[in-house]
Amino acid sequence: MRLDGPRVRCGGTSFNIVYDGQTLSAVSGESVAAALSAHDIVHYRHTRRGERRGLYCSTGTCYDCLVTIDGKANQRACRVPVAAGQQIRSRMPAGSGTDPLAPLCPTPEHEPVQQTVELLVIGAGPAGLSAAIAAAHRGVEVVVLDESARPQGLALADAARAAGVVILQDAMVWGAYSADEVVAVVGGTERVFRPRRLVIAAGALEEALPFPGWTLPGVMSSGAAQTLIRTYRVSPGRRVVIAGNGPLNLKLACEWVDEGVEVLAVLESASRPTLRQWREFKSALHGAPDLIAEGLRYLRKLRLARVPVLWGHGVISAGGAARLERVGYAPLNAGGVADSARAVEVAADTLCLGHGFIPSTEIARALGCTHRPLTRHFSYLATETTGDGATSVPGVFAVDDGVELGGHGVALARGTLAGIAVARELQRGAGDPLEERPVRRSLECAENIEAALATVYRAPPIPVELVPDEVTLCRCEEITFGRVRAEIKAGNDSLARLKRNTRLGMGRCQGRYCAGAAALLLGPVGRAAPGAYHWAPRLPVKPTPAASLAFEKPEWRGHLRTSTPNLAHPPDTVPLADQEAAIVVIGGGAIGACLAYELAVAGEDVLVVERDDANLQASGANAGSLHVQLLSFDFDLGARADTSPAAATLRLGPRAIALWQELARACAEDFQIRINGGLMVADTAEAMEKLVAKAALERRFGIDAQIVGANELKSMAPALSDRLLGAEYAPQEGKIDPTRATYAVLDQALKVGARFIRGANVTALARDAGGWRLATSRCSIRAGRVINAGGPWSRELARLVGIDLPVYSAPLQMIVTEPAPPLVNHLVAHANRHLSLKQSATGALVIGGAWSATYDEARRFISVTRTSIEGNLWVAQHVLPQLAGLHVLRAWAAMNVDIDGAPIIGPVPGLPGFYNAVTSNGYTLAPVVARMTRDLMLHGACEYDPTPFSITRFH
Repeated sequence: MRLDGPRVRCGGTSFNIVYDGQTLSAVSGESVAAALSAHDIVHYRHTRRGERRGLYCSTGTCYDCLVTIDGKANQRACRVPVAAGQQIRSRMPAGSGTDPLAPLCPTPEHEPVQQTVELLVIGAGPAGLSAAIAAAHRGVEVVVLDESARPQGLALADAARAAGVVILQDAMVWGAYSADEVVAVVGGTERVFRPRRLVIAAGALEEALPFPGWTLPGVMSSGAAQTLIRTYRVSPGRRVVIAGNGPLNLKLACEWVDEGVEVLAVLESASRPTLRQWREFKSALHGAPDLIAEGLRYLRKLRLARVPVLWGHGVISAGGAARLERVGYAPLNAGGVADSARAVEVAADTLCLGHGFIPSTEIARALGCTHRPLTRHFSYLATETTGDGATSVPGVFAVDDGVELGGHGVALARGTLAGIAVARELQRGAGDPLEERPVRRSLECAENIEAALATVYRAPPIPVELVPDEVTLCRCEEITFGRVRAEIKAGNDSLARLKRNTRLGMGRCQGRYCAGAAALLLGPVGRAAPGAYHWAPRLPVKPTPAASLAFEKPEWRGHLRTSTPNLAHPPDTVPLADQEAAIVVIGGGAIGACLAYELAVAGEDVLVVERDDANLQASGANAGSLHVQLLSFDFDLGARADTSPAAATLRLGPRAIALWQELARACAEDFQIRINGGLMVADTAEAMEKLVAKAALERRFGIDAQIVGANELKSMAPALSDRLLGAEYAPQEGKIDPTRATYAVLDQALKVGARFIRGANVTALARDAGGWRLATSRCSIRAGRVINAGGPWSRELARLVGIDLPVYSAPLQMIVTEPAPPLVNHLVAHANRHLSLKQSATGALVIGGAWSATYDEARRFISVTRTSIEGNLWVAQHVLPQLAGLHVLRAWAAMNVDIDGAPIIGPVPGLPGFYNAVTSNGYTLAPVVARMTRDLMLHGACEYDPTPFSITRFH
């Protein structure tokens, strides 16, 4: 409902908008979410399970308030301002010719603008603006990027502009590749900033302990409610409960009381402070009497309004048919456990949650800044800085709640110190060396205030172990606590394994709302590693319009070869007893899992040894294409001859896919195998001629390869571009879910007798009494025979036995979009460009095609590149125009295997009992390579002639 009083931020002009066919009045300057809230509309997006979601965070972080606006899908209602005549709906367009996805932004006409600036500040909160002001006053050129459409702190923003600071609104930073390369979308257009210094002031997000019903429309963060009241003069409800931890909830309650809204209760999870705590609190705040007086005013106002402030209480449930209708709460003991016997239930239409904050460290982590794990409510990572905000990466500073949680005063002081430090490093206006003293005194005072507040509002621990199984943990992917607990019990005891097995953290918010609770669930069973408290940062750090990132790029003519990266986790330090096995498989990826299954089913004693963990490297990061036809570049680089190694693999593809289907049946699991056929499209006459020649070659090897013209292609795939002249159609091709298949096969192998050791890096390998002796970081292993299935690491393993295996690591990257309506039913490739495009079971488009990632030799770390993301998206949008109506969720990099277009299979002359099993065709060939290796090892022969795949072809 609308509140009385002036709308300071709104122009006041009224007009109409339409939401799901209903005409509504709106006021210029307010957000779509504010306009809907004013009419008591709380239902926004539809989930895959058919649930409805409502406004939750109001900062654009949770993506629960998504709507379609004038054909543009997945717009954040909390961020988009209303406009006269807007057509808004809660569902996505159908993606059809009559109801297409509208482009989210204009197609770029030229390469992104590159802007050099002395200081770039990310975030226009108190810390970011104070850093900008301090630097600008000392002669530094400053640009501030702010994602909001309008500034939040008007006085500070005005002071910054008066100092010469340029503030760019509607500027979403989606990536930072180095201290001097920051990429943002500003008003729908990509821009690349080249700063000499960078200050990250990305802020924090509000967290809440999940409970039954916490995803119901009407349940929102305290900050969301505050924004509606203060900025838009709108209340999301009439009967309100406020719960969480900290004094900000008292302030919110008082604001609502002032507006005549009925506040049913304020639930504070901290216990009522003792007299001693109050005395200590007053003593600590002797320099801030106004703060004490303000707090007393809040409590007095609530008491007079008969609003109960219940210390040591928390929400235990939220209920309602389609929206919030009731709230249950109860007292909490010192361990945070609710006393259900004393529970109370009240009728309410709004529940506000404010349990604390989690720093936004995505940009800092992407840059490689050092972080430390902390637990305050939830587990999270905090950026390590010096006193003036300098991080471990030269030229990068981090301030505000993204570093260490604090209040307004802390943010102002930290920002000012960072701005002074930047000016000093740039040798601008050094001034009096004593100028920092008053700022540091202010910081000390502010930190004392925060410490005193933390003493009074010391919350009990969050008992995630008691959250009921049916409660949703991951809001984006609708993963429950019970599902996660079951996976942990099954041995998936790291965030990385949980992510691959459940899709936890794969949604639009990239784990911001579930990683901390998942880390607490893992608890003592979780593998200790720097990433144990969050997943690796992925760029873009927030969903970004694909069209804004699409630029045509030159295409490479071969793989970028590098050395191999470090472990995702350090080797386990717990030693194991020495092991013995008839056959040891080195490598726990797709081939290692398939070998374990094949050998165990054959009755062999097999042990798999993995340096990291199963499926965490090349196999687990695979895009999941199932190929039978030659890749375009394999055909160009020598596969035109019938006798080439790449051509010889053609016989293996259909058999490999059949084996994947057999494995899915044996595991009684859905690997998401879909054999819908592959289309390699062409947009020139020359490309069509190439496809005709390629199809003729493939048919000679038994591949069903058909050439289709433009009309037939349009009937098969109507969403593809009208500019395409035709395609090669391979009906045997399809896709698989590699995040599930490898684990399922390995689990099945263990059930039939195989063994598995993880975290055991093989450091030495030598012949020993007719067999082999392996030295690992955890134990010594005696083996009769050894199979090298190390994928990109197989060359390093081969060197341990004195051979040079011509296998090279090639860092590649892939891209995934948000879920879309059905657009692509086939595996799509391009005849002349690098492209792999398919639609997953979730609706997301998975985009690849062997675009190179980058490799940092010093860190032995791979990451995505801006140019490859841009080029890959341009090709994909060139083929599928409606991609312009979607956001990119993330891109990721992995090590691929580069050989000569064919696998290396079988024994090594002169090394009895040593075998190689290394594939060169992504995920597809894993089961057939494993089957052939098994048969060669046990029977000396296999289904196909192994000669083209023998290591002897290189000599």
